[in-house]
Amino acid sequence: MKRLAYLGLGVALVCISTMLIQVPIPATKGFLNLGDSIVMVLAVVFGARFAGISGAVGSALADVLSGYAYWAPWTFIIKGLEGLIVGVIASRSFQKRNAFELKATIGIGVGAITMAFGYLFAGAIMYGAAASWADMPANLVQGIGSAAISLPVLYALRRMPFFGKSFEKKI
Repeated sequence: MKRLAYLGLGVALVCISTMLIQVPIPATKGFLNLGDSIVMVLAVVFGARFAGISGAVGSALADVLSGYAYWAPWTFIIKGLEGLIVGVIASRSFQKRNAFELKATIGIGVGAITMAFGYLFAGAIMYGAAASWADMPANLVQGIGSAAISLPVLYALRRMPFFGKSFEKKI
């Protein structure tokens, strides 16, 4: 039950952070948001499965609640993959001092690229390649911005005693 409660909090956190600030992108009728930062942090701290589910469900739910339901299936897949990929690359490094900086940076970078190219692919199917490529700079800005937000947050979290070695095993 505790795992389900934590997962519910993860989904809610992703959903709220995605809906909190939305900057519209006219070319593909999408929007920039802060949700990726939370997905990345959850992936590094709690692991791939946790972040994959939280990212997929929370981001898709935010799309539906924000009036972008037509993006929700794509978002479910793309944000789920983003959380899984970042978590697979970086989650075990959170407890290891020497490996953390490199693995977290690589994982978050690959996750950001996955997100940008995922939306490029989805946008090409929905609106055509030209509109989707016009959207690509905004998706790259979102990915880079999310990395720029999530890395300092992760460094701060690592210094907190609550996120000790035993915490990851409890959830």
